[in-house]
Amino acid sequence: YDFWLGPAPKRPYQPLRSHYNFRQFWDYSGGTFIDFWCHIVDVAVWALDLGAPRSVSTIGGRFFLNDETEAPDTLEAVLDYPGLVFTFSFRPTPLPGFEHMGHIGCLFEGEEASLVTNYESHEVWARGKRVDDFPRPDPSIPDSPGHLREFLDAIKTRNLETTCNVRYGFRVTKPGLLANIAFRTGRRVHWDDRAGRIVGDKEASRYLTRRFRKPWKL
Repeated sequence: YDFWLGPAPKRPYQPLRSHYNFRQFWDYSGGTFIDFWCHIVDVAVWALDLGAPRSVSTIGGRFFLNDETEAPDTLEAVLDYPGLVFTFSFRPTPLPGFEHMGHIGCLFEGEEASLVTNYESHEVWARGKRVDDFPRPDPSIPDSPGHLREFLDAIKTRNLETTCNVRYGFRVTKPGLLANIAFRTGRRVHWDDRAGRIVGDKEASRYLTRRFRKPWKL
């Protein structure tokens, strides 16, 4: 159990702190919210070439889980980017109006039409009606041979430019982590990406790093 905790704080053993529910404790993760964040937001970051948000605000809580875990089971996040507002809805029910698309998806809302997509399909809507004969652009991202194949090839060749490399993973994950910080502090977080810091909030800044429990070190 001590090895399982690793550099995280020493806590009395609790079955929920083991797999799978460990992610619901702040000591180890950011809840199912951050677990799903990258899988869903990835589509928007790729399509819009998003960098870092200027600010993040959230509202949410624990309305369905009734156990000793800590992370929220419902969270609404609003992220301010130059030129657009990005919202993320983490909830146990599908997005109203798009129930047929399932629980996981991404909605792009434009001035004249909207595009909704999930892991398996996509739809274009304009003026309240689905458009089936819209012109499709040429593919802009080459097909990946698969995570496992890319991982093994990177080990063999030392070429780290995989489809989803470490730099890109950091860029996708960062806004979600800032959203969790906004939730934990209960206020909007303002982010200076060039400096890599939260602006004017010492309490929020504490969540940017973790202290390792001895003898763990990095």
